[in-house]
Amino acid sequence: MADLEFETRLDRLFAEPPHFPDAPLFALKVDERLNRGWTLRRLVIGALGLVGGVIGVAQIMSSGVLGKLQFVSNASAKSLNDLAALAPAKLSLPALPFGGEALWMSALLAILALGFALTRAIKEI
Repeated sequence: MADLEFETRLDRLFAEPPHFPDAPLFALKVDERLNRGWTLRRLVIGALGLVGGVIGVAQIMSSGVLGKLQFVSNASAKSLNDLAALAPAKLSLPALPFGGEALWMSALLAILALGFALTRAIKEI
């Protein structure tokens, strides 16, 4: 049978980390290493983000997305003008206190709200 007192003393010895005489110096060196590279890391991450953004913008410009967006915008403006022609003279869209930018902004905010609601629903599942 195992000696209970010996087992308890052995557990206590292994539970405590050994004390090294240079522990404060080691902790200071580790902290110094962790803190010294952040400025360089921030600059590298920022520069790589800038390069990635420039590459992304170049890809978008070369893919013709902007031309397609302008076509969609012109088509939606034509649709709004057709709708305005059908509306009574008192309710003219150009006479409203907001323009097409406000309509696009409200549509984008609605899509953003839908995205937040979807994220919340997925999180609840």
